[in-house]
Amino acid sequence: MKRFIQTTAAVFAALTISAGFAAAEEAKVINDTCPLKGKEVDGSKAVEYTAKFCCTKCAAKFEKEPLKHAAKVAEAKEGECPFSGNEVSEDAAVTVKIAVCCGGCVKKVSKDPAKYLGEMAEEAEEKE
Repeated sequence: MKRFIQTTAAVFAALTISAGFAAAEEAKVINDTCPLKGKEVDGSKAVEYTAKFCCTKCAAKFEKEPLKHAAKVAEAKEGECPFSGNEVSEDAAVTVKIAVCCGGCVKKVSKDPAKYLGEMAEEAEEKE
């Protein structure tokens, strides 16, 4: 019985740790330069931003090409889908990471991540 409890506890711990890593990997870094200083980033310092949509189809559209649609997301009114204008659903959200170069930039971007998301979209368009 003692061995069963130890084995069960070990399996539970492993599953919990795996689930934690899976959740952490869901949000992906969408930029390779700091939106404030233009320096190259490695993704270790980042601000998470969660965009909400009306449905999973709209969420998938953003998730596929976040920088292409970042301006629409940044300009969307709170509670409205950036694509359809419909009311957002809690089940249709995408979290992305805006990478920065240093702790000071983390602090600044954290204050208004949507602003920097929009600026990154403009820079991406200029590069094309």
